[in-house]
Amino acid sequence: MTGSEFIAGIFPYIAVAFFLMGTAWRFVRWLSLPPHVKWTLYPVPERLTGQLRYMAKEMFTFETLYKFNRRLWFGSFSLHMAMVGFAVFFILYLSGWSTKCVVQLCLWVMVIAPIYIMGLRIYDKNLRLLSNFEEFFNLAFLAGVAAACLAASVPYVPDSLRLYFWGLTEFRPDVSFLSTVHILAVFLGGLFLMYLPFSKMIHYVSKYFTYHHINWQKK
Repeated sequence: MTGSEFIAGIFPYIAVAFFLMGTAWRFVRWLSLPPHVKWTLYPVPERLTGQLRYMAKEMFTFETLYKFNRRLWFGSFSLHMAMVGFAVFFILYLSGWSTKCVVQLCLWVMVIAPIYIMGLRIYDKNLRLLSNFEEFFNLAFLAGVAAACLAASVPYVPDSLRLYFWGLTEFRPDVSFLSTVHILAVFLGGLFLMYLPFSKMIHYVSKYFTYHHINWQKK
């Protein structure tokens, strides 16, 4: 087995396993920590429907950030919506829908938005005081992964690439037609997936604790 065959045929499964185990480990670890002191100083939604509505509004509009820092909101909102759009339209692409241009547009935003946020963190003195190496590394890493995926999809995404990803789901991927740039994109994407649960970008899990175990705790 060559290095390329390992990266494209075996490494994705290792990356997904690390991602799932890392996410589960962080969740269980936070769940076992002592409860926070109750700091709720404002009315909170009591019913589940109200809580879900509040969380959905915050996740899909970034309303709090919009109120306090419009410039940072522009970059963060664009980046996160592009990530959601990439995931949704990539799945549609795998399903046979012709969404290649939309996927590429999302990737462009995922390259540009992190660069914009890094520039803002350097330019804005308040953000600069709150930023450390990890924030810049995370943004640069994400932009690099998106750039590699974009390079693998320009000028077009071959239909054979759809067959490769379907092959992964069936545990028999055909890697024979992948180019070097495709291998690089798979490798960087896998590394990012493995790194994600152990970074500050794990707020896809930590948001639950922020709301339900801190802001909205009952006791």
